[in-house]
Amino acid sequence: MTDVFLGIIAVAVLVMAAIQVAAVVVAVRLVRRVDRFADRVEQDIRPIVASLQALTADAARATSVFKAILAIFRGPQKESHAAAGDEEGPLFIG
Repeated sequence: MTDVFLGIIAVAVLVMAAIQVAAVVVAVRLVRRVDRFADRVEQDIRPIVASLQALTADAARATSVFKAILAIFRGPQKESHAAAGDEEGPLFIG
């Protein structure tokens, strides 16, 4: 009777080992697929990032142009305030 139990235990251990090997093989395949997917996503996102960088550069240029135009319009106002005796700047002592 003990030989039968030992045989059942041996078969169960073999089945468990086969299941573990199959699980490792499936996990390795899954990791490879996820890696390929990540590479594809990275390649697809690169043009989007490049477009966003170009858009940001254009926005920075537009902001600097707008600041220059705004400085042109504000320039005469600052001179008129200085002539009226107002402070020349935030650090003006006098």
